[in-house]
Amino acid sequence: MIEDVYAIYLRELIRLWRQKVRLITTIMMPILWLGVIGSAFNNAFNFSGSSDFLSFLTPGILVMTMVFTATISGITTVFDREFGFLKEMLVAPIKRESILMGKMLGGVTQAILQGMIIIAIALLMGVKFSGISSIPGMFLTMVIVSIAFVSLGLMVASRLTSMEGFQMVMMFMIQPMIFLSGAFYPTSTLPSWLGYLVRINPLTYGVDAMRYFAIGYNEFNIALDFAVLIIFSIFLIIMGGYSFRHSK
Repeated sequence: MIEDVYAIYLRELIRLWRQKVRLITTIMMPILWLGVIGSAFNNAFNFSGSSDFLSFLTPGILVMTMVFTATISGITTVFDREFGFLKEMLVAPIKRESILMGKMLGGVTQAILQGMIIIAIALLMGVKFSGISSIPGMFLTMVIVSIAFVSLGLMVASRLTSMEGFQMVMMFMIQPMIFLSGAFYPTSTLPSWLGYLVRINPLTYGVDAMRYFAIGYNEFNIALDFAVLIIFSIFLIIMGGYSFRHSK
């Protein structure tokens, strides 16, 4: 089983390496957000717990980039179905759980690598994180968020048959979560009716946890952040696994 998982995992990484356009575009967007938006508003806002707006924005951009990378990794499943390779894997003498785990590990690895690139870019731009002690917490948050949204991507991909449809559905689902997560602004500044939507958005707690470890600023209890993230991840792993096992 381990060999089967590794074979699927390695295939996902090789595919990412060959799709350099995809890698470049996912790097350029965060650079634009940090370099243009962050720098433009750097002197206009001031938040307690962070020295400038760029530092406040960076954890949100980090989570946003990882979410997009994690969910879009599910498009490989749709691609495999369109070209018949998924059918070959499903009828091969390997367990579907091995295929699912290999694809999930591949997506999580891609998202974490993307997150590390964003952290390196932020450091070059002068963002000051809390220190070395913040790295384990940031990494743990990256792993949990990646697992959750890779599972979401695989769950949706297992039910769709076209790459265009997958992209539309994922954008419809992810964009509201991003904008209501506090990635670009403190959630405390929103009107009360939006505050309810923010609190039921699981990604809010991922951004809050990342910001807590990165710059020492948080709006919720860190234990609550991880409790929501873990429950959300377990739910999506179960749903993603069920959908993939029953895919045709």
